[in-house]
Amino acid sequence: MIFRKYLIIFFVATVMFAQMNEVDNLLEKVNQAPTSKQKKELIEKLKQKLAITNKKAREVSDAIIKAKQKIPIRIYNDTKFDK
Repeated sequence: MIFRKYLIIFFVATVMFAQMNEVDNLLEKVNQAPTSKQKKELIEKLKQKLAITNKKAREVSDAIIKAKQKIPIRIYNDTKFDK
């Protein structure tokens, strides 16, 4: 069970890192673009990538919050029913 949680966290972190790497590459291309027209096009692509990345991060955080809400606050004690 614990191993599964760590595995999921690892995959989420790996995907997020890969997406940020794409964003960094686009940002570098914007900085190196020779004309303003190319810069505008690359900035639009960068906005789209950032929007997708933010949406995925929001979905992951919402899923984590929902999973935490399902965790019981107190440990179940069945000694009351043993009598």
